[in-house]
Amino acid sequence: MLATNLNDVLENYDFTDSIVTEVQWADNLIDLTVVVDYYWDIQDGHDTTRLLKIIFKNCIKADFQTSTELLLTPDEVNKESLFTIVLFKELTENLDKQKHVGIFTTDYSKPWLSVVCSDVMLKE
Repeated sequence: MLATNLNDVLENYDFTDSIVTEVQWADNLIDLTVVVDYYWDIQDGHDTTRLLKIIFKNCIKADFQTSTELLLTPDEVNKESLFTIVLFKELTENLDKQKHVGIFTTDYSKPWLSVVCSDVMLKE
């Protein structure tokens, strides 16, 4: 386990320019896993990147939103760019101890994925 809570993730990992490669619900159907090709390993002098799993524990809400304002046709769009993270942040702090987290890809104002969960963990 690389990080065991949202604060650890936010303080120690920068997902900017990392690419979402997989999204899946865990077998329990309440934990959402987002796998990213972690870009910053290359910047730290490594030859390859790692696939890191961002695990949203005990999700009560997960909203996906893709931009409808793309100027290119589907054949002209670089599909990887649609899933390249530009921002990963906590959206609001809830008083009921739930975490509200957003992953932004093509738009800084609207998250591609918005999750409300009990906590966030990170592992390889």
